[in-house]
Amino acid sequence: MMMGFFTVSKLTQRLQMDTAKRLLLFLFLIMELILIGAALWPTCWLILTYAPRASTPIHWVLLILGAILVFNYGYLLALLALRLIIPVPKEGYFPRRPDGRPPAEALIPMLNFLLVKARFHTPWAALFSSVLVNIFPLHYLFRRYFGPHTSSATLGDTYYCLDPYLLEAGKNVQFGFNCVITGHIFDNKGFLVRRVKIGDHAVIGGDSTLMPGVEVGHHAFVGNRSNVTPGTIIKPYEFWAGVPARKIKDLSPEGQMRQEEDQIII
Repeated sequence: MMMGFFTVSKLTQRLQMDTAKRLLLFLFLIMELILIGAALWPTCWLILTYAPRASTPIHWVLLILGAILVFNYGYLLALLALRLIIPVPKEGYFPRRPDGRPPAEALIPMLNFLLVKARFHTPWAALFSSVLVNIFPLHYLFRRYFGPHTSSATLGDTYYCLDPYLLEAGKNVQFGFNCVITGHIFDNKGFLVRRVKIGDHAVIGGDSTLMPGVEVGHHAFVGNRSNVTPGTIIKPYEFWAGVPARKIKDLSPEGQMRQEEDQIII
């Protein structure tokens, strides 16, 4: 009898989670429609205004390229407007409710996750948007209001930051291709939200993962395909690698300085 009760309880929790996921998908659909509509309005105006004047292939090429840029700028500006409306989630650990439902504090992080999904999965011309957010004038606005909070330049979206507003990185940080940085995790026990901090001149290896609360010191190195568990503190000039990541050795400041000088010369 007791076993049957636990089975029904787990089934109820799964149904509640599925309902919540469907609701999030519906909210994401509404969000995407709003963003696309805001981007299409100036794009359609541009095409309707200048299409009658296009009489040569060059004119049409310039008009189409201009429409692509206008659409992406409109989409990103609308995304910034939603960013100002939706608050940034509070840091902390939020356990499940006594009845097994997700904590109420998880709603704001989930809305922010939808924003990030809309940012990294832009429609039709994601190549343009990944560049536009890293150059003037959107560079300043996105770094301040959307994140990540860093002075390091990246060539488009070479890495995945699931919570850019929770990432603080110093100057000249090298993000390896396809590395993942997340400021939140959710499991059967609760929801964890923590800021990730990376110091100057640190290197985050490709395909590696940094979890919530991780701190990487300046000139530290995280090896490729490593998984740095939540709350791990990597001190300056340390090399960590593995799954889960552990300290491999200390890096000498002299060696790091020589490496940076060689990069400058090259």
